[in-house]
Amino acid sequence: MFYTRALQIGLVLVSINNLHWLFDLPAWLVPQFHTTLHPKTSTNDTPQVKPSSAEQVRLLRRRHVAIATTFKYHAEVYSPFAWTVAKIFEKQLWPTSVHIYDEETEFVSLMQRLGLLPEDILRPPEKGRFIADVRSTTLFPDDLGAMIDLIFLVTCERDLSQLGPDLLQAWDERPSDKKFVLLCGVHNGAHAFWVHEHLTEWSKRGALRLLSISDHVAKFFKMRLNEWADSKDPDKRLSFFEYVKISTFYPVSNFTGFPLPDKSGGSDVPCTGLLQGGFQRKRRDYDRIFSDLARLLREDPGGWGYLWSDVEQQYLPDASAPNPPFILHLLGWSRERLDVPREIEKIVVKDMDFANLTLQASSTIHTALENHVPILATRAMWEAYPHIRGMPSILRPASLSEMEAIGLLRGARINSENANHDFGELGSYSSRANEDCAGPLEFCDEVRAMLGHGWKRTLKEWSWHLEGIWKKNDELLESILQDM
Repeated sequence: MFYTRALQIGLVLVSINNLHWLFDLPAWLVPQFHTTLHPKTSTNDTPQVKPSSAEQVRLLRRRHVAIATTFKYHAEVYSPFAWTVAKIFEKQLWPTSVHIYDEETEFVSLMQRLGLLPEDILRPPEKGRFIADVRSTTLFPDDLGAMIDLIFLVTCERDLSQLGPDLLQAWDERPSDKKFVLLCGVHNGAHAFWVHEHLTEWSKRGALRLLSISDHVAKFFKMRLNEWADSKDPDKRLSFFEYVKISTFYPVSNFTGFPLPDKSGGSDVPCTGLLQGGFQRKRRDYDRIFSDLARLLREDPGGWGYLWSDVEQQYLPDASAPNPPFILHLLGWSRERLDVPREIEKIVVKDMDFANLTLQASSTIHTALENHVPILATRAMWEAYPHIRGMPSILRPASLSEMEAIGLLRGARINSENANHDFGELGSYSSRANEDCAGPLEFCDEVRAMLGHGWKRTLKEWSWHLEGIWKKNDELLESILQDM
C-alpha cells in the first residue's frame, strides 16, 4: 500500500518534465459523504433560540454538495475536499449534506478509519443514479424540497463528456430558485482544447466555477479564458468566460490521528528518497537519474552508504559507512518497461504493489505534505506550488541535479557532469571566494544555505504549516459555498 511505504520515506524528489503544462496529480475530486445537520433541537422543553441576524448572514447559499467523477484515480484529491466541506457544514444550523458518487477506495477507507469522513459518505457511482439524485426534490427528508445545489466534477476534462449533457438538461429544467452551481476540476493546461466545447453553455448560464490543485494551472486557465473573452470570434467572446471564477484548492488531508513515524531523529542526512508517478520516460527522465546516481556512486560509494562488489558487479550496502545506505523508491505503475541498471539494483527499488492508490491520485506534492516528507524542489516548483515554500521544502538550485543535491546533503564527494565544475568545495561554509566556487557566488551561497538548513523537520513545524494550509482551504470552500 502506498501510504504504508510513503510514511517511511525521508525525502520526496519532484522531477517533472514540462512542468509548465503538468497537472498530473495532481487532481480533484471527492468520495461520497453524507453529513446531515439538523436545526439545533433540544432534548428537553427549553424553547429553541432563533438564530441572530449575524448567524443568519453566515448561512450558506449551497448546503447540499455532490462530488462525482467518471475517472477513478483521484481519491487523494477529492477526499480532502469532502473533509473540508464537512468541517464547514458542522457549523451550520440547518440541514447539510455531502455525497461522493464513486466506488470505495483505500484512501477513502483510511480517512474513514481516522474519523475524517463518515461511513455512509459513498453513493453508487452509476450515471443513472447520480442524475436521478440531481433531479430529485425528495433526496433530503430533513430538508423538504431541497435539492443538490453544488456539483463538483473532479476531472472535468473527462467527466463532462459523459455527464455534461444530462446535467445541463437537469439545470435547465429547474426553477430559477433551485439552480445548482457546477464546480469543475481542471488539471492539465495542455488539454484545454475541451474547455470551449464543454464549458461554453455553463459559462453562458453563469453556473460555472473552475477549481485547480496548483496555482500555475489556475493561472493558465485564467489567461486562456481571458483570451477567449477578448476573441474576435463571437462564439468565444459571447461565452462570457471572463466572469468564470478560478480558484486553487490544496488537497492535503489531516493525518494527525495516524501514527506517522517521527522523522526528526536519527542522522540528519537523507536515507530514503521517493519519485512518484507512472514509469514513463516522457514524464520523468529516468535514464538521466539512473546515470547520474551511478556516476556519483563511482566517485564516493561510502558517502552513499555502499561499496562496490566485483563479484556481484553492483553496489552493496556498506555496514562500515558513516550513514545508512540511501534507497531511492520509484512508486508507480506503467505498461512501459523500465529497467534499472544492474549496478544500482540494490539502491533503486520499484514499488508497484500499491498501483491502485498511486493511480487514484498523482499529487506527489500533497502526498508528501500530509505524510510529513520534505520536498526537494526548485524555484519553478515554488512558483507552481507556493504553499510548499519554506519549511516543507529544500530549495535545490536548478544547476544541481537531484542526485547531486542528495549527495551533498549526505556529505558525499560530488563533482558535476561537466569537468569544468568541481562541487567539492561547496560543503565548506567558510569557502566564499569565487575561485573556490563552481559557479556564480549566488549559486554557491544557495547550496550552502541548502546544506545549512538540512532536511529534518519537527512534528511541531509540520503541524504549524499544515494548519495554515487547512485554514486557507476552509476560507476558499466557504466562499464557494457562499457564491462569493
